[in-house]
Amino acid sequence: MNASRIVLPALALLMAATPAAARGDEASARAAVLARFDAALRADTAALDRLLAEDLDYCNFLGSCETKGQYLGQVGSGVLKYQAIEGTVERVKLFADSAAVIGKVSATATREGVERSIRASFLAVLVWRENRWQLTSWSTTLLDPQQAR
Repeated sequence: MNASRIVLPALALLMAATPAAARGDEASARAAVLARFDAALRADTAALDRLLAEDLDYCNFLGSCETKGQYLGQVGSGVLKYQAIEGTVERVKLFADSAAVIGKVSATATREGVERSIRASFLAVLVWRENRWQLTSWSTTLLDPQQAR
């Protein structure tokens, strides 16, 4: 009997039996998004550095996108200062090494001296790297477009 006929099915069974938590599960993806809100509110750039992927595309409700370095720089310098963030996760879609997290967020923040309060829906794309979820893409859509003014 050919050894690959035994080894390959056994390997497939072993991979299927690996716990989801070993590569990230729905609960940990949900927790990572909520932890990012908390870290941003506290301006904890060390925590944000761990939660954000190096290839981050952070697109805000105004349609402008920033890299990880730009976002961390704004939060760390106080150019972007959150006064309140309340988020809820409504759905998590898991894939092999990524997750799409859909939810709503209410936030009050000051950017370059201008304070805004928004309510928005969000799509967060997380990737499982270095044994943790990292935010690689973020996009928000205002629930009330009049808020952008």
